[in-house]
Amino acid sequence: MRRISLTTQKSLDALGRVIATTRRAKVQLVDMVVTSEDSVYKIHIKVEGSHDEVQWLVSKLDKLPEVLRIDEGDIDINY
Repeated sequence: MRRISLTTQKSLDALGRVIATTRRAKVQLVDMVVTSEDSVYKIHIKVEGSHDEVQWLVSKLDKLPEVLRIDEGDIDINY
């Protein structure tokens, strides 16, 4: 299972683009949490899928102009 954390401009358009891009990926969405802060949305996504597909998703999300920051990592399922 992989974790993708990103920060976007506080705009529903940006959030919609993140969701639309995630829908196109050949991964299984396990969890998505969106929190609103001052002028940004913090989005935390948990996905399952092949390494190549997760990398494809991270690459596509990183190319979105509204994405200000993106980070990816493993999730310890035993935690």
